[in-house]
Amino acid sequence: MKKKILMIHHSGLLVGGSLSFYNTLLELRKKYEVEVYIPNDPPDFYNFLKSKNIDPKTFSFRMGKITYYSGGNSVIHPKFWYHALHILSQKRYWKSVLIKEEPDLVIVNSKVLCWMSVLANKLKVKSMCFVRETIQGKPRNIMNRIMRKMLDGFSLVVFISSYDMKQTNLKKANTMVLYNFLRLSDYEDKYGREKACEMLGIPQDTFNVLFVGGINELKGVDIALQALKNLRGEKVTLIISGKDSGHIDKGAKNTFAYKIKQKKSINFSKEIHGYINNERLNDQIVNIGLQSDMGLVYSAADILIFPMKKPHQARPAFEIGVQKKPIIISNFENVGEFVINEYNGLNFEAGNAKALSDAIMRLKNDPTLLKNLGENNNFKTLEQHTKDNAMKKLLYEISTVFN
Repeated sequence: MKKKILMIHHSGLLVGGSLSFYNTLLELRKKYEVEVYIPNDPPDFYNFLKSKNIDPKTFSFRMGKITYYSGGNSVIHPKFWYHALHILSQKRYWKSVLIKEEPDLVIVNSKVLCWMSVLANKLKVKSMCFVRETIQGKPRNIMNRIMRKMLDGFSLVVFISSYDMKQTNLKKANTMVLYNFLRLSDYEDKYGREKACEMLGIPQDTFNVLFVGGINELKGVDIALQALKNLRGEKVTLIISGKDSGHIDKGAKNTFAYKIKQKKSINFSKEIHGYINNERLNDQIVNIGLQSDMGLVYSAADILIFPMKKPHQARPAFEIGVQKKPIIISNFENVGEFVINEYNGLNFEAGNAKALSDAIMRLKNDPTLLKNLGENNNFKTLEQHTKDNAMKKLLYEISTVFN
């Protein structure tokens, strides 16, 4: 009889962590019985899984989580406590799920769910956690020590970079580094640049700079726009792909309480759109919103920029590597395993829009450098982020947990 794995994901958004969850799910199903639980709101990830003929079980509440990580909330922020206090009211629900499903292993897809180790241990269920976030603040501060203790309660903890594993420094749990892996066919150039630009309404006669992150402060859309302002008069188009974090959907979410909770995101969105209008940048920007086919988006781009303001995971850096295209990225230490300056991309000082615009122009004006960096990014993608090597390691570690 196959062992049973219960996989839990805390977000309904279709983002990098969701795609990594999906890719891992596909591979685990080949060897194990796998049950999946995800939230039903927002419905993006649910609809994506249904389109792939996967029928997840859903829950209708915001899952309790500890949102202390780089780019997350500080312990004095109301949102931290809003999310954390949900844990108290949800323990009974997840206890009933574990009892009903009787899994041999429960997998949670984020460090923010580290509290699940306490519940799993009480029920004597083997457990595993993917840590997809970088530590906030000093590794030995109080909050990191609390989360470290919870992570040490898992049977296996999987990090997506050596940097994050060293920073966390667990003592009891089995640990491993497993780079995020891709289904290469999802990101291949199936259309060619001309056709992709036509399909997305993007100019074909400009140097197309792609920003994947939507209207999101952490990922640095404001830095991207300031760099674009420096390039006024150049034949450069900024493509913005992703969700507008301040957009209020019509329907159930369009409530006063939701608007209050999202006030910061809504205000940031207004500032960004105001900046675009005031600086008259509309003619150099194509906002394509959320896209399910990122291979098409990468086909229309010449380079990718990732001007994050705080250490953050940069999955698009190796996704675009499938198409032999380079990245310009903020020079945080945590991405050093994936982007090597002057080898498969260019680094620039975080928050420095002038440095970013200079790097863009450097690649625009040097086709040989553009080509070499892109080819090296492809090599690094194939070396680090292919399915076969990653899953061989993961399946071995899971079998060790079972044994």
